[in-house]
Amino acid sequence: MPPHSYKKPLGRSISIGCIVFVALLCLVLSLVNQATYKRGLYARYEEHIRDLLTFVQSQIDTDDLANCIKTGEKSPKYLELQKFMDTFKDNVKLQYLYVIRPLSKNPPDNVMNIIAAMSSYEKEFMPEMKVELNGLTGEEYSIECVSEYLKAAEKKEISFFSDSWVKNGVVYMMYTGSLPIFTSSGEYIGLLCVDIDITEIRKVIKESTLTNIILILILGLTFITLFIIWAHYNIAKPIQKLENSVTTFAYQHKGKEDIDSLVIEDPNIHTNNEVESLANAVVKMSKDMRVYVENIIEAESKARTMSELANKDALTCVRNKTAYDNYAENVINKQIKEGTAEFAVAMVDLNHLKKINDTYGHEHGNDYIKMSCNVICHIFAHSPVFRVGGDEFVVILKGDDFKNRKKLLTEATDVFKNTSANESANPWERLSAAIGISDFNSQTDKSINDVFNRADEAMYANKVAMKAVREE
Repeated sequence: MPPHSYKKPLGRSISIGCIVFVALLCLVLSLVNQATYKRGLYARYEEHIRDLLTFVQSQIDTDDLANCIKTGEKSPKYLELQKFMDTFKDNVKLQYLYVIRPLSKNPPDNVMNIIAAMSSYEKEFMPEMKVELNGLTGEEYSIECVSEYLKAAEKKEISFFSDSWVKNGVVYMMYTGSLPIFTSSGEYIGLLCVDIDITEIRKVIKESTLTNIILILILGLTFITLFIIWAHYNIAKPIQKLENSVTTFAYQHKGKEDIDSLVIEDPNIHTNNEVESLANAVVKMSKDMRVYVENIIEAESKARTMSELANKDALTCVRNKTAYDNYAENVINKQIKEGTAEFAVAMVDLNHLKKINDTYGHEHGNDYIKMSCNVICHIFAHSPVFRVGGDEFVVILKGDDFKNRKKLLTEATDVFKNTSANESANPWERLSAAIGISDFNSQTDKSINDVFNRADEAMYANKVAMKAVREE
């Protein structure tokens, strides 16, 4: 029988391959788990920051604030805004709330303060934190931080970035949301910012990642041990017996012509036969694969359900801001690039919602929103409706709604006007809204944002006109 010392034992190859495979699997699962967990945490914080910025922005008279910056004098509205921001910070979990204007990347004096909220605790124990209107910040902001602010100032939407610094031996880690604010004429004022401390988040992510790695490694080692034992008795050893029998047969009977002597010695493999063993393995593998696929389908179903919930407004059941952003980017902007777009954007902003909430409570405020949403959905029945803010709705008119947009706009205006004038109804049933609409122009519009901005301007003009009529 020929020597086989040059061969790699099958059992050792299986063991090495299994260890490498499981090690790579553990690494990939750990990285995916950490990325998914981290992304989920940050997504929730971004949604929270987005709501805070949107709400605070609605309380700012940007024209008055711009005038305060120019004159250096604090107006009554400025002082009222300061009081609101201070109270807001006392009641909402956040680290900083402020408005700044980044000037340049390089310190000193690369950022100008406009206004910043102070909690009651800070007023009492840290009065030095108070900022002055148009006050410069010296070397307080790093080049990297101001670079992020300057990038955010170039956009018209909320931007997010993280920043860290060391003070008195303590590491501070913040997650910042920045929203550029403009006057009614479109003049840039500065950045409305919210900072949330994410030091604890990083700690939670590290602890969770470490725990998952340990669990995955334990499971991996258990799997390796069990698999090697199983492979030795069910694969390596039977195949080795079969190999020995076949090799012995081939060596001993080489060149012999006696057909009757060409009998392979029974390798004494207690698996009945190789075909049956293979069939059993295939059946088992198919069962395991079916369970695996069923788990994947179930996971995908849950993921779809979670995605639907993430894209639906909980109060009105229409699609939310996230759904609008996805639809705008993946459907409308794609059609614009392909040259097949034909649509209009309608902006609907509810009037008097704050007054209803303050006077009759948020329950009736919610009734006001839902009834208004029903009106919008009924009139624009063939178009997607999105609630993009507390009192703001966007409708993307397509198909028949686009063809009949002027008629539908008139109908919507009349319905809101009539319900608002119905003095026999409850105050929260007297619906009122400002509406602006703009058509897509293939010659000038690069994206849906161009159409959205014109619709927003038209809505604002309608709101101003309605206010003037009420005052008269």
